[in-house]
Amino acid sequence: MKRANVTSGILRLLALLPVLIHSFPQLANADSGTLRIRVVDGIGTLLPCRAWVDQNNQRLFNPTQPPTTTPYGRDRSFSCDGWFEMVAPAGQAIVHIEKGKEWLPKEIPVIINATGVAEYTVTMERWINMRSKNFYSSDLHIHFGNDTPRILEQLAAADDLDIIPAFSYWLRGTEKEWKADWPHWPLGPSYETKTNRIISRNNLEIERIFSRAQPGGSVGASFLFNLQSPVTVDHYDTRFPTDADICLLARAISPGVVIDTDKPSWAETVVGAILGAYDTVQVCHNHYHREQTIPGGWGMIGPIAEHEKYLTIENELFHRTNEQYYSFLNCGLRLAVSGGSAIGVMPVPAGYNRVYAEVNGPLTAQNFWQAVRQGKSFATSGPMLFLDINNKGLGDHIEYQRHEKSELSINIEVQSIDRLHSLELVHNGQVIRQIILDDTSPTPLLSSKHQFKHLPSRSGWYAGRAIYESPQGHLRQAHTSPIYLTIDGKPTAFKRDADYMIRWIDQLLEIANEPERFRSKSDHNEVIATYQRAKDAYQAVSALAETVWND
Repeated sequence: MKRANVTSGILRLLALLPVLIHSFPQLANADSGTLRIRVVDGIGTLLPCRAWVDQNNQRLFNPTQPPTTTPYGRDRSFSCDGWFEMVAPAGQAIVHIEKGKEWLPKEIPVIINATGVAEYTVTMERWINMRSKNFYSSDLHIHFGNDTPRILEQLAAADDLDIIPAFSYWLRGTEKEWKADWPHWPLGPSYETKTNRIISRNNLEIERIFSRAQPGGSVGASFLFNLQSPVTVDHYDTRFPTDADICLLARAISPGVVIDTDKPSWAETVVGAILGAYDTVQVCHNHYHREQTIPGGWGMIGPIAEHEKYLTIENELFHRTNEQYYSFLNCGLRLAVSGGSAIGVMPVPAGYNRVYAEVNGPLTAQNFWQAVRQGKSFATSGPMLFLDINNKGLGDHIEYQRHEKSELSINIEVQSIDRLHSLELVHNGQVIRQIILDDTSPTPLLSSKHQFKHLPSRSGWYAGRAIYESPQGHLRQAHTSPIYLTIDGKPTAFKRDADYMIRWIDQLLEIANEPERFRSKSDHNEVIATYQRAKDAYQAVSALAETVWND
C-alpha cells in the first residue's frame, strides 16, 4: 500500500508540473530573473499603457504580476494599469511601452539579473493633447473583452481611447435568433470610467461574409452604434435581408443611431449608401496592421472600372477604399470618415486605427455620436490632421455664388511622429494640392501647416489626407471628413461616379439571380426590389449630372 501511495503521489506531482511551471516561470529556467516596470507620467502618477519585452529575437508578453494585466496574443502585447512584473531569461532586453497615438512610444534597454529584481521606471511624454482641442478618440471596431467591463476600461486607458463602443452582439446570419433585448448591465448601456472615459455597450455588428465568396458575393458588414434596442427581424440568413433594409429598420427604431459601413468595398455598401442607411465609412479599417495589409477579398466587389485591379494586388485595397469613398461623395452623399482595428480578431491593439471627433461641450456618449454623425471628424492610423475652409470646419457646408469669383481660403495642417510621404488636399476626388514630406524627419515631431487659395467651379467637397507607409512599405493615412460646397444652389452630382455605382449594382443583380441563392422566391424578390431602388437613385444622380453640369 505504501508503494502504491508513493507512486500515486509522484504521478500527481508530475501532472501538476506544467501548472507549476506556468505559475512560476522561474522554475523553468534557473537563469531567469524578474523584471519590474513602473510607467508614469510627468508627475509620477502610474499610467496605464500597452507593453511587451523584446529579448533574443523573441517577444514576451505574459507578465506574472499583477493579475489585472491583459495579454493579447494576436498582437503579442499586453495592457496594464501602470506596472508589471515579468520573469524572463537573464541578460539584456528591450522594454517597449506605448499609449495610443498621443504619447511618444518608449524603448528602454534593461538588464535582467538571475537573482533579485531588476526595477525600472519609464516616464512617458505627450507629443499632442487632442482633448485640449476638444477632439476625442474612439475605435469603432472592438471585438475584445466585450463581456468584461474591466478589460474594456483598461483598454480605454492603456490605448488612450476616450470612448470604447463594444459590440454586445456580433450577428452572422447563422444564429438561432437575433435577441430583442440587451444583456443586463449594472452600470447601464454606457457609463464613465474612473479615468474619465466612456464605455458604450449598446452596439452590434452584422457581418455576413465568406472567405471564398465570388467578387460581390458577400453581403458585407455594418456596425450599428448607440441603439435604443437591438435590431431583430422575423427571419434572416447569411444573405437576407439586405444590410440596407436592416440598417434602415435600426434608424427607424433608434433615431440617435450611428451606422458605419466597415469598408466601402463590401458588396452591398453601394445599396445602403444611396438609400440613407449609413453615416460613416471606415477609411482606416481593420485590414491595416502595424506592418502588413490584409488583401481584399471575402466577397468584396471586384474590378468595375478600367483602372481597377484585383484586390489581392499590393495596396489595391487602400486605393479602392479611398476612390470608392470619393465616388459616394461625388454622388452627393454626405458620409463621414471613421476608423477601427478589430482587436480580438486582428493582430493590432485597440485604436491602431481610430476616429477623432470634435465634440461640442462635455464628453458624453450622445455628444460624441452626434459629432461623428455630423462629420466633425478625421480618421487616422497615426498622424493628426486639421482642415478648415473660410473658417468652416469638418462636416460643415459652404454656400458659394459663382459670380462672386472669390477664392476660398483653405488651411490644412498635419502633425506626426511618423515619417510622412505627403500632405494632400482632395477636391471632388482629385488631389489639387500636394506637399511632399519625404525629406522631413520627425525630431520627434513633424509639423507641416499650409494655406491655399482655390477658385471652385462645381459643387462638391474638400478633404485632407496625409499619406505614409508602414515599416513593410504598405500605405497608411490620416483622412478628414469632408467640408461640403454648394455652388449657386446646384447639387453635387458626377455622371462618371453614378454610372460606376450602377455597374456595381448590376453585378449584384446578376449574382442575386443565381439559382438557390435565396431560401424563397419572396426573399429573392425583396432583395431585388431593394437593389432596384438603389439603382434607380443612382440613375437619377447620373441624369442630374447631365442636366445640371452637362456631364
